[in-house]
Amino acid sequence: MKTAFLSALGAMGRRHLKGLVRAGFAVTAFDINDGLEETVKKELLAAALPVNRVSFARAIPQSYFDVAVFAETTLNRLENFKCFLDRCTAARILLEKPVAADPAEVRDFWTTAQRHGVAGITQVNFVRRHWPHLNRLVDRCAREEKFAVTLNGGAIGLGCMGIHYLDTFLALSGDDIPDVAWSELSKTSVESGRGARFTDFGGDFVLTGRKSRLMASLEAASSSNVLMTVRGAHFLAYVDYTDMRWKISSRKANCQLPNYRYGADYGLEEEGLISVPAMDALTHDWALSLIEMPSLEQALKTHELLDSILQVGGARPPYHFT
Repeated sequence: MKTAFLSALGAMGRRHLKGLVRAGFAVTAFDINDGLEETVKKELLAAALPVNRVSFARAIPQSYFDVAVFAETTLNRLENFKCFLDRCTAARILLEKPVAADPAEVRDFWTTAQRHGVAGITQVNFVRRHWPHLNRLVDRCAREEKFAVTLNGGAIGLGCMGIHYLDTFLALSGDDIPDVAWSELSKTSVESGRGARFTDFGGDFVLTGRKSRLMASLEAASSSNVLMTVRGAHFLAYVDYTDMRWKISSRKANCQLPNYRYGADYGLEEEGLISVPAMDALTHDWALSLIEMPSLEQALKTHELLDSILQVGGARPPYHFT
């Protein structure tokens, strides 16, 4: 039986756990917190998954694992990653995002992975690159001479959730790294549901790339849902990330109307719910090498872009998001 190491059994960790168990792995689950074993067992039973596939550890063991997943908060992820590599080996490693809040720790992940020879097999859970609607938009944007993206919403937290939207923009741009043309952070911070020791940022910013532009307004004092638009020369996509609905329309073929007749002779290509794979299903596929997540090297570019936005906006590391 294949083996997996899972670091942390919080809400995200338990999603990974279900995927690993469903994929047939025997899982060593490491968490320093008390009281989670019964929660894990109840959730596995509710999902009709075998409880006996999971063993619980209060220290990282010395062993070989086929896969290792790190799902703790940013407070102790780097420490656990280092401890694991000092004691264990694995064929594939997955880190939750953001890999760290402090940019110095983000860079330390890379040097640690290189030192232990695992940089090439370490990936980061930028899961949205496997969302079907995003892949459709990536294909559309690749055919454009230039395109623009807008994000408008409330207090998502640039470090915690906003980094997903930055990675989405990079995916649309073919991973062309943009410049931060302007950034202004919100006057108030974004609170964290994980306690007062974590805080995050809201803000407005503009990114400019070789063929792409992102204009974002994500205000910490707002509770608004997040809307994304993607506009090319003759198409417009509208995505609502609260009710997970989208629509995409484009100019009809052979239309000869001038551009100032904006929107005329457009047809609706698709409208409805966004299909989003469940996280445990993606963990299942990743663990079995059926899909790949972005490499650690690629993910560092997204983290560096986030840091640039925050620093241009006036913040200074270390940050305290999770």
